Order: sequence, then C-alpha cells, then structure tokens
Amino acid sequence: MSELRIRRAVPDDLDAVVEVGRTTWPATYGPIAGDDYVTMGLAKWWTREETLPLVYSGRTTVAEEVGESGERHIVGIASTGLLKGHLVLFRLYVLPDHQGQGIGQLLLEDVVAQATLAGHPDIRLSYLDGNEGAARFYAAAGFTELHREHSGHGIPDSVWVVRELSQETS
Repeated sequence: MSELRIRRAVPDDLDAVVEVGRTTWPATYGPIAGDDYVTMGLAKWWTREETLPLVYSGRTTVAEEVGESGERHIVGIASTGLLKGHLVLFRLYVLPDHQGQGIGQLLLEDVVAQATLAGHPDIRLSYLDGNEGAARFYAAAGFTELHREHSGHGIPDSVWVVRELSQETS
C-alpha cells in the first residue's frame, strides 16, 4: 500500500511537476478549448523554464505517492503567486489516474493553511467556463464567483473565483 505526502516541491521535483501539467492539460482543456489552446498552454506554461521559478521560490506544493519499496511519484501539484496584490492559485492539477481520491482537496487544504498562516485575506483563481469539474470542486471548497474575463479567439471565458480566508483557523 502506498502513502501520500503533501510537501513543498524541491528542485529535484522540477521534471515531475512539469510532467503533471503536460499530462493533465490535454485531458482537461482539449474538450473545453480545443487542441490549439492545449498546444499553446503546454508551450507557454508547462516548460522547465516557466515552472522553475515556481519550484525554486517555494510556491509549489506536491502530492507525492510513496510506495512500499520507497519509490516516489509526484501525482499532483499546486502553485501560487501574487497578481495585483492578491494570492492566486495558478495551478492545481492531479494526474488523471489519481483524480477522485481526494488528492486535489489535500493540496488545496495545504494552500489554504499556508495562505492563512501568511496572513492573506483570500485566495483567487480562474478556470475556463465549461470546466464543470473545476466549477464543482471550487464551489464545494467555498469559492464564489468574482467576475468573468472574455478570452476571445473562440476560447471560453475565464471564471474568476475567490475564497475569503478571514474566517479560517490556522
């Protein structure tokens, strides 16, 4: 039986973090926004160069599965950053064959705990309109819609949501 650990990413995790994104993006966004959007996103956001600062800055959390014989596999990731003075959850992805096991919830709980500890008043994020799985997941986690941004070029709108942290306990 394997054990799941939630921890900060370290430099040695870089390739595994990128691989989670490169594996989840086609399944997540292909049906919603099309193959061209997926190709653009992989080239723009899921490269070693783009992911390196997120890992080295300590802003990326990983879900690591540790097998009985000690083998380790990164099965999910979450990355945060600041945008216009607000903490934003830019990435939260779990490998498709590990979804539905509560890993995303554990990653999100860790992000909330860290944000609360750091004194952030809220967490924001966006997902593409039509991503019903994300809509349900974040609504169940206490996020409410802030606004929508028109993406254009046939890409669904971005739905921005927020979770207030002022009521959270650390």
